[in-house]
Amino acid sequence: MRHIQKFIGDGMVSWIRLFFVLNLTGCTLINDDTAINISQEIKDSPYAMQVIQVEDEFKEIFLLSNVDNQTQKWFKDNEIFFTVKQGKIIKSIGLENDFEILSYSGFNSLKHSKALIRFQSPESDYMDIFFTYKVVKKGLMKKIINDEEFEYTLVEESFDVPLIRWSGKNYYWIDNESDIWMSKQLIDPFGKKARINVLKKYSD
Repeated sequence: MRHIQKFIGDGMVSWIRLFFVLNLTGCTLINDDTAINISQEIKDSPYAMQVIQVEDEFKEIFLLSNVDNQTQKWFKDNEIFFTVKQGKIIKSIGLENDFEILSYSGFNSLKHSKALIRFQSPESDYMDIFFTYKVVKKGLMKKIINDEEFEYTLVEESFDVPLIRWSGKNYYWIDNESDIWMSKQLIDPFGKKARINVLKKYSD
């Protein structure tokens, strides 16, 4: 499955300009699960962007800083960083309980897989985490940036960490080109949830 986003720009000047656009235009995020007030400057921007929400802590536009194969690094205000692979957050920096997942293979073939996960607070060793997948639904949805309608496949990812008896389900909305436009994920054993909505996708 090809990666979704990429940092696009004309160097540091363009990068700084986008930060001014984000800050000066407000980019108010409405208190709704999906509705977002997107300014014309954001619509016209060439940068890859996505909205990441973690519970009631924040709901912000994140920018892409780096792409390495299927792995992307996203950031906000030099405070919070996420590493994302195939729509899944596999590493966080700046949360109350940061985590990291190694050897995540994703759901390209819907095959069962195993990876390693660890947490920062409280600190843990690497633990086995097992994944299984299934398609649960197909339908139509609209892109946030322009209301363009497209067909999606909803994939359910079930996971289990036997050592700490933590299990749950994550969900990914994928278009016919294998791009992930939305996801809902559990990110710690205490039930904290993250949601990603893609604004601008990257085509390589």
